[in-house]
Amino acid sequence: MALRDTSPKTREVYFRRLAGMTPSERLGIGAALWQAGDALQRAAMYRSNPDLAESEITFRIAVIRFGSELARKAYRRS
Repeated sequence: MALRDTSPKTREVYFRRLAGMTPSERLGIGAALWQAGDALQRAAMYRSNPDLAESEITFRIAVIRFGSELARKAYRRS
């Protein structure tokens, strides 16, 4: 991952901090970032489609993330 908008000193601190973390800590950060992204995507979908049921929101997000074919198979939709 290239950090083009970050100073070399800040980049060094960032990578040193990552290297000092346990795998569990790194996984926890990744999971938290995924949850934040998921929440943002759901909020945007709800804002654009306020009348949709939660199951339809979930399906539409799956289509965006995984493509129509895989989402339809996973959610048993034709």
